[in-house]
Amino acid sequence: MKFACSSYSYHDEFEDEMSLEEFFEICSSELEISGVELLDGHLPGDDKETIAEVSDLLSEYDLEIACLSVFYNDFAKGTPEERREDVEVVKTWLDHGDQLGAPVLRAFTGFPGLHDREHDDPQVWTDVATCLQECVDYGETVETTLAVENHNHDGLIRTADDIFHIRSLVNGDLGLVLDLANYIDGKQSIDRTLHLADHVHAAYDDLDEDGSEPNYPYYDESLTALSERGYDDFVTLEYEGEDDDFEAVPQAIEYLRGCL
Repeated sequence: MKFACSSYSYHDEFEDEMSLEEFFEICSSELEISGVELLDGHLPGDDKETIAEVSDLLSEYDLEIACLSVFYNDFAKGTPEERREDVEVVKTWLDHGDQLGAPVLRAFTGFPGLHDREHDDPQVWTDVATCLQECVDYGETVETTLAVENHNHDGLIRTADDIFHIRSLVNGDLGLVLDLANYIDGKQSIDRTLHLADHVHAAYDDLDEDGSEPNYPYYDESLTALSERGYDDFVTLEYEGEDDDFEAVPQAIEYLRGCL
């Protein structure tokens, strides 16, 4: 199992104009990890030349891209025109992921509650599945796997049952970014979907003195279970807490390493 850090862990710093090279230097030299997860908005551009420069920079710092992430797409929006725009965004970033050599592109299913739509409305599931099907079909033209992330709050896939349902509606290779913090029933759904994980997020909202996440005391058990199942890909730290990022992120990485 390998560890990566999401550029979102330093989103405040990126807003203050941290460069990708600075982020890569932190990951390589300070965190001593082998991978990074990049949000689309944290790349300096989305043209082929810029993507090639990012790829060269990854090689310079001896880093792998663990996952490329679309920061926001929403296939549960209320109109076909809105959903069409988001389908095109995801397809474009599948191309960018392919150029970068990203094994996984993280995308979302949708957030029906943000659009006054009901989670259990069959039409919502049909709309989302239709969009995902087009993206999965397009994904057959690239090496990068499209993987959706489970997401609580207003998200469509909030439990293991939701994951199984959306996968049953889509033909082809629809992957899963398993977020250990984002099921409404926590470890119960994690245990039921460990075998589906193409990529894993360990999200942090708070940080305990030992580097653990006090809201999710099962991270050590879940990482051990993943390892025992033979998962040997990346676990990405996604720090979203209020502590100083430069202090909190290294603590969290060390804790996650210690879990194994």
